[in-house]
Amino acid sequence: MTKEITKIGIIGAGATGLTQLQQLLEIWETRKEVNEKSILKVKVFETKHEVGGVWLIDDQPKESIRTHIQPSSSSSSKPHEEQQDRIEQAYSYPPEGQNPSPMYEGLRTNLPKDLMAFRNFPFPDETPLFPEQALIQRYLESYATHYDLRKHIKFSTRVERVYLTSQGEETESGSSGRRWTIESHDLKNDEIEKEEYDYVVPSNGHYCDGWIPPIRGLSSFPGEIIHSRFYHRASDYIGKTVLVVGSFASGGDISRLLATENVGKFDSNGEPLNGYSKNDFINIYMSSSGSVKYINTENNEWGKYINQISLISHVSSPSKDNEKGIIHLKEDKENQEQNGWNKDGLELNNIDIIIFATGYNYMYPFFKSQDKPWSDHKITETEIKEKERQKGDQWEINGLKGQALTELDDLLLFLKGDRTIAFPVMTYNTVPFPLAQIQARLTAYLWAGLLDDLPERIKLPPHPNNPYFNSHSDSDSSDQNDNSRIIEQDDKGTVDPPHQPTTTQEKETKSKPRERQVLAKVKKLYFGPHYEFVYADFLSSIMTDSDKKHNVETSENWKSVEDWRRRRREDTDLRKRTLGY
Repeated sequence: MTKEITKIGIIGAGATGLTQLQQLLEIWETRKEVNEKSILKVKVFETKHEVGGVWLIDDQPKESIRTHIQPSSSSSSKPHEEQQDRIEQAYSYPPEGQNPSPMYEGLRTNLPKDLMAFRNFPFPDETPLFPEQALIQRYLESYATHYDLRKHIKFSTRVERVYLTSQGEETESGSSGRRWTIESHDLKNDEIEKEEYDYVVPSNGHYCDGWIPPIRGLSSFPGEIIHSRFYHRASDYIGKTVLVVGSFASGGDISRLLATENVGKFDSNGEPLNGYSKNDFINIYMSSSGSVKYINTENNEWGKYINQISLISHVSSPSKDNEKGIIHLKEDKENQEQNGWNKDGLELNNIDIIIFATGYNYMYPFFKSQDKPWSDHKITETEIKEKERQKGDQWEINGLKGQALTELDDLLLFLKGDRTIAFPVMTYNTVPFPLAQIQARLTAYLWAGLLDDLPERIKLPPHPNNPYFNSHSDSDSSDQNDNSRIIEQDDKGTVDPPHQPTTTQEKETKSKPRERQVLAKVKKLYFGPHYEFVYADFLSSIMTDSDKKHNVETSENWKSVEDWRRRRREDTDLRKRTLGY
């Protein structure tokens, strides 16, 4: 009996790509009903020299290019409009050929090591509860070594195009028929290779293309503007006045690290202590739409150095009296009165550098807008424009990007209508490593032929903390206006979803969670600490049912999420008690 060959291409050897590779190899090696009929040929494409993805850094300063483009939708702008009156989109990206990690000196995980680890592969016992970047990188390297993954990885190789194979096109074997074509660039030998695959996993990460909000007059700011991806270390900003925009993980952490440089050297007003020079003080402003937990708590030596301010309204051009221009702030009476925000007023004329910690776009530079299926499936709201890559990587032009990823199937994992391509870890506020692993296992089951009876439509369990979530699976139904279905609280989800619209009264009484601006476009993909486990259990149940049909005993690690994980995730003060922030 001739075995068929199953070819799978994985883009990226970070945590997600590694666990996808490991799960595929495990299923093909251990399941007799799979390896008796199919031979797996899998290749991982990785641009860097080692595994690790964003956790792999070179500890070098990061160079960035700043560009401003007037949005095409800004019809109100006039040809001779003053620069300070224009609303322009700012871009911060690396020079051609450079691909710096967004990691920075002093970064620690915001998740405890036991919760963060892959199933069946714990961190070493001596690892601190909240590891630094270097220990995460070491963990991923040991994971690749333990499972002998590197032999399947092609390093220093960049994927530049992924598209549907044209019918009748010649393949490398002289025939045709495989669904996807991957064009890759061997960066060491400067060679282009075109190969065809049955399945594809783009796991290139979400921390490459920083998003900066459009702000009127921002292009007139004479100082430095960077995205947080290009922040390296706090000591680079000694003697500067820094405005950090954003207070989520990166914004809050960068502000803390900058403030820590002042501890023991200056008082809260910048007056030197212990013989330090006043010129070395780092003056820090943090702009956000919500208060920051722990910033002004007791026994916090660094919080007093951070001036919390409201969001930027607009920027005025430099003048004789204000050589650094003026940053105008939006009025926020609630935070001004309750939390002492904007104590220096609503105008700042002393800013040297603005660091935008405002999140990232999903970016798939290898999905070209002119190629199929991307010309038909608009999975992002925009594409990379030529002006966005001046002196940068030109090959990325026309690639897809956007703040939200649409066109996902009911499982929030595959392309809608096409389960031959998987998009793992697209959801927000989750523990990424174990989520990637459970999704990778389900993908391996499906592509190995163990889920042949998986229906096209699947209803996930309800998400009571996210009223936007339950509309996702119905986005292509006849009633486009429903926010959710009528569902019972103990509903576990089904693989044959009913089409039952919610009543108007129910929609009106549902309370919406408070949103920060950066989450507005991704609210349907918000999971949170409880639902991620509900989702994981749901995927596990699909695979457990498959195991029963094939008379296979399911391992305890894959039956359901352990209770200790739930308790650990609910302990939101653990990092504060451990690290003090």
